[in-house]
Amino acid sequence: MGTMLPWFSHLLEEDKALLGRDWWPYGIKANQTALEALLRYQHEQGITNRLFTIEEIFKPELLHT
Repeated sequence: MGTMLPWFSHLLEEDKALLGRDWWPYGIKANQTALEALLRYQHEQGITNRLFTIEEIFKPELLHT
């Protein structure tokens, strides 16, 4: 990773220790907690009229990802 910051490698190692090696994971399973929180917040804030589930907003083919 190219950068001009002399302390970048130290910051990167701190981030890896805190967030794990893959802090932007792909897939529904890897993001289930965040997706459920998003759906809950939408409902609590009145953005949606009811609490949706992950199964309702994604195609069935994607649920195993």
